[in-house]
Amino acid sequence: PPLSAEALGGRVAAVAAGQLGVPYAWGGGDRLGASLGFCDEQNGWLDGVCLGEKTVGFDCSGLSLYCWYRASQGAVELGHYTVAQFHLSAPVERDALTPGDLLFFSRPDAPLHHVGIHVGEGAMIHAERTGTLVARVENVLDVPRWAGEFAGARRPGQPAG
Repeated sequence: PPLSAEALGGRVAAVAAGQLGVPYAWGGGDRLGASLGFCDEQNGWLDGVCLGEKTVGFDCSGLSLYCWYRASQGAVELGHYTVAQFHLSAPVERDALTPGDLLFFSRPDAPLHHVGIHVGEGAMIHAERTGTLVARVENVLDVPRWAGEFAGARRPGQPAG
């Protein structure tokens, strides 16, 4: 039988927790897991060195697409692009967040530049940037940097309507 939304979200959070410590790789991650990343003009570089093409890991949207695909046993397939994931998922009010919901972040210079996975109790698991590892952020929406960039939450697997 199909999983309830709550059970599926819990699975997403568990899959995400299993990726803690995996390196960030720009463009990395797909339905099968961590993959080799790449570098473009701006991304994948650290201190002038292209780490993306030498690193197997996840970028933010690669992590969320993998976790949702794996947890749903292939029933929910998100694109590897933050904006697409936002538009293909149903809006969720901040006070209604449950594990598995996606948290989106933007800045004036970078609309919808980041996505993380809400894992319950105000925490998020995400792949932040080149040179970091997949990590958990406690009380993410109380952290000034993330609270100031919060653009909304979405729940995959339901009509975006």
